[in-house]
Amino acid sequence: MALHTREIIHQAYENTTAKTSEIWNTHRGTGEIRTEPFYHPTRLAITSGHRAGSPMAALLDELATAAQGDPLADVAQVNGMHFTFFAITQALYDKPEDAEDLADLISIFEQYCRSHVMQISDLRLVALPDQLLLAGFPDAESLRVRQALVEHLLNTSWAVKIRERYPNTEIPQVFWHSTLLRYSAQYLPETLRVWFRENRQKDFGSLSLPVKLVMTNYNWTETFTLA
Repeated sequence: MALHTREIIHQAYENTTAKTSEIWNTHRGTGEIRTEPFYHPTRLAITSGHRAGSPMAALLDELATAAQGDPLADVAQVNGMHFTFFAITQALYDKPEDAEDLADLISIFEQYCRSHVMQISDLRLVALPDQLLLAGFPDAESLRVRQALVEHLLNTSWAVKIRERYPNTEIPQVFWHSTLLRYSAQYLPETLRVWFRENRQKDFGSLSLPVKLVMTNYNWTETFTLA
């Protein structure tokens, strides 16, 4: 596993939005409605990162206004909007007590991430066919710390759950992002596509976020801190 450079990350964001634009141009409507949610609404996953909180409130309010109360639009909540450092499991647990071997995981996490603060800069919008992301660039130390954590975890019993969490993507992931909106159909409606195009060139600033190990539901509105 190689550390991702800023240029690799930038190109991943650009390529993703370009691919999405092509798909949107081909599919003017929203397509089929999803019959299953993106993630289980209440079950908990083990992950790491931190809530972004009030600095993103104005952006989320603007996006909610653009969504116009569309019942298919799941806009991130201010008290749950977050940036993931590294996700470890899928949503497997009904309550924190259901997870096994947490002591070992906590020990490994603290070995690398105790007191670590991730810096994410040059935040910008990135589009998926059915989602809008806010993505940025991590500082060099965050890249190094995450890489070391992941390499250690992949040599433990947690490797199986990690690979189940990332079945078709690179480990660790290239993107450093927060999901602003999920749309429960194949493609975003025109109103949200227009909002994205009008705002895609904006720089939404930087964030400094302490990295915590947590169990949480999909949108981080119910979170239990482990370390």
